[in-house]
Amino acid sequence: MQKFWSILFGATMFAALLLFIISPFVSGWWLPKDVSTFGDRIDGLFWLILAITGFFFVLTEAILVYAMYRYASRPGQKASYFHGNHKLEVIWTLVPAVILLLLAVFQINVWAEVKFQKNMPAPDAKTQQIEVTARQWEWRVRYPSAQRMQSWKSKPEDAQDFGPNPHMDDVYIPNEIHVWKGGKESKDQHRVLVHLKTRDVLHSFFLPNLRLKQDALPGKTIPVWFAVTEHNTRAVEDPTTHDKHWVEIGYDPATGAVTNRDMIWELACAEFCGARHSLMRGKLFVHENEADFLDWLKHTEAAQNRH
Repeated sequence: MQKFWSILFGATMFAALLLFIISPFVSGWWLPKDVSTFGDRIDGLFWLILAITGFFFVLTEAILVYAMYRYASRPGQKASYFHGNHKLEVIWTLVPAVILLLLAVFQINVWAEVKFQKNMPAPDAKTQQIEVTARQWEWRVRYPSAQRMQSWKSKPEDAQDFGPNPHMDDVYIPNEIHVWKGGKESKDQHRVLVHLKTRDVLHSFFLPNLRLKQDALPGKTIPVWFAVTEHNTRAVEDPTTHDKHWVEIGYDPATGAVTNRDMIWELACAEFCGARHSLMRGKLFVHENEADFLDWLKHTEAAQNRH
């Protein structure tokens, strides 16, 4: 009977391994679609770490199942006892230490590209800027007006004033981040600079499709940047009012049904922040080009000024 439990445990672990192997091929079971310029390098680190930890996990579980089966309890037979094995303990301490050190060195360039302020886009006419302020329980996003963005093209130095100083003509909208796409190469990228804040507790700004996560800390403004390589947003016209609005490509605007989940990109809070933490969700809307984004911005600004 004792060996039965080792077989059951081994079968359960083997089934879990099979589910893991097939999960990348099943829609919705694996990583969300990557649409950022640095996402492939972050995914590369993920795969490397997964391969190392997965190998040792399977190895240790196999040894465990073997030991459970081979050394199952035998009535009337007393188990032998010994204390420690210094050589083995040194090995299983040094091996993980060396692996962690190599991983730390290997990830430096990726971390520097995403997190170091010297590598972030400057607040100028080429960079789109938004301010994201977290609070229980929403993301409040501030955009410069379309007119102000156009003025930066003739006076790029004025763009430096957006982050620290809100303006009367700024556009505010909750839980929606609107940008436009660029290319993969550095010369073609459209870079977005986010000024991240929180009004109350700790929150975590998380865009899974961009492989981007950054904590928002009370009393601090933290710069975050990204560049998107695909778009998921299009303009549609209401057949009754003829008013234009923008929807994600993954939705059927007539029925509201989801047609392609890969084209619906979430903004989430990844830090438990209170009772309604799970409802603190937004969306990332990526327009096909700057003209479409400015069209949306002007419509949103006009709707804001009507209220």
